[in-house]
Amino acid sequence: MYKLHLDRELTKDLFDGTSKEIRDWVVNAIANIVIVDDVIEKSEFVALREAIELLDNREEIEILMQKLKDRKLFKIEDISMDHELAVKVFFYLAAIAVIDGNLKKSEVELLNKCGVCLGLADKVIRAVTNWSVKQMEINSNLNQALEESLRERNRIVENN
Repeated sequence: MYKLHLDRELTKDLFDGTSKEIRDWVVNAIANIVIVDDVIEKSEFVALREAIELLDNREEIEILMQKLKDRKLFKIEDISMDHELAVKVFFYLAAIAVIDGNLKKSEVELLNKCGVCLGLADKVIRAVTNWSVKQMEINSNLNQALEESLRERNRIVENN
């Protein structure tokens, strides 16, 4: 499991001045990425917390939580937003998809659908997906190196 280093630019402030439709789309996409593989990882709760911050009231939060509990996917449709924001949102979704160290077929299919719905070109969708896989590999290598370092530290402590 990896620590989720989400794009810190994707905060509630980023969505100031955007429509409710855009905020709801982002919340729904995040929720779908989290549940599409039928497993909600502990680390994915960071993304869900940030999604909840985009909602307007308690009723919306309760609806979101019930859909997550029931593992019901939200409908993801075409959305019009600034291209720069669309790319940031897509990177964010890709980071969530690989947080568990795997990129399952269901996650790839959903990411592709989200990219299309955001109006992104196929080459951008592929590039971001490839980037997320590379990030997943970097995280895996880093975790292995950290575990090895910790084992070495423990050996030194035990021998002295």
